[in-house]
Parts: sequence; C-alpha cells; structure tokens
Amino acid sequence: MPMKLLLNFSGIILLFVGFALVLKPNFFSTSAVAADGYKMIERRVLWGFLLGIGLFLLFFNAWYSWKMTVLGLLIAFTAGIMIARVTGLALDGFFKKQLYWLLIELAALIIFVFLYFLSREDPV
Repeated sequence: MPMKLLLNFSGIILLFVGFALVLKPNFFSTSAVAADGYKMIERRVLWGFLLGIGLFLLFFNAWYSWKMTVLGLLIAFTAGIMIARVTGLALDGFFKKQLYWLLIELAALIIFVFLYFLSREDPV
C-alpha cells in the first residue's frame, strides 16, 4: 500500500472519528454532562484537534519542506477547531464569547494560509 494512500485512509478515519466525537463529546468522559452550552462547546473544541489531524493527513501533500508541514498542521488544527466551534454554536446555542473565539481563529487561519502560500517552494 503506497504511503500517500495510507495517509489518506488514516485521515478519513480520523476525520470521521473526530466529527463523531465533536457531535458527542462526552463519549469517553466519565464526568457529568456540562451544565451550560458554553462549557459544552469547549468540550467539542477539544475534539476539533482530532478533526484537524484528519484534515491534515487527508489534504496535505508537501512533505518536502518542514515549514510547509508546520504551516499545514497549523492550518489543519485551526480549521478543525473552527469546525468544532461552529458545530457547537449550532447545537448548543449562540454565545457572544464563543463568536469572539471563532473570529480570532478565523484571523489566525487567514494568517497561516497567507504564510503558507508565501513560503511555497518547488520540491527539489
């Protein structure tokens, strides 16, 4: 099995598992369900990292440069967290502070994407 196919398959699995855990964040938790929607969104955001790893493995293909790899990982993590936060806003209710966090993450994502395209180079 070629390495690219294995990474893509792993990315798909992690993407589905991450999204399932974003939808049900207390699946592995023994603690009680969060008292309010704000805390529930924060629990969902923790699983956004798993979503981000899945996105990274599925879509990233510039393994020749460490800068590109780090920036790709930052983009994927930020996108995964944003997906989890938007899912939480849709399921748990709208909170102004969560919207501020989402806007900060969007600004970070724009910066990371800009740096990614700025540092693109052809493989050796």
